[in-house]
Amino acid sequence: MGMLLLLIFIGLAFFFVIKFTIAVTAVVAIIVGTTTITTLACVWLGTSYYLRASGYKPDKAEKTYQQVDSDLKQIVGDLQEIRFELAEAEPYLRDVEFLRYARQDSKTDN
Repeated sequence: MGMLLLLIFIGLAFFFVIKFTIAVTAVVAIIVGTTTITTLACVWLGTSYYLRASGYKPDKAEKTYQQVDSDLKQIVGDLQEIRFELAEAEPYLRDVEFLRYARQDSKTDN
């Protein structure tokens, strides 16, 4: 009978130790999780505040990119228009160049 009571006592002690360990582990996990979430939220809010205070705007880079892209498209359009106008003026420019060299040749012949 004494041995049975000893085994029951050891079993109960083991049960309570395991139960206590599980409870402590759960409490520690809750505390660590809460601390982690609080720390991340504070870092997030602090970083957001600092960036806003220093003039950072999240969509500023996108707007700048769109402006540069629009400017480049405008430049391409202007260059195509200039190329077209030069193609139209090319025969006249060749005549003027020919006349310039023709005048130089006539001056050297005299």
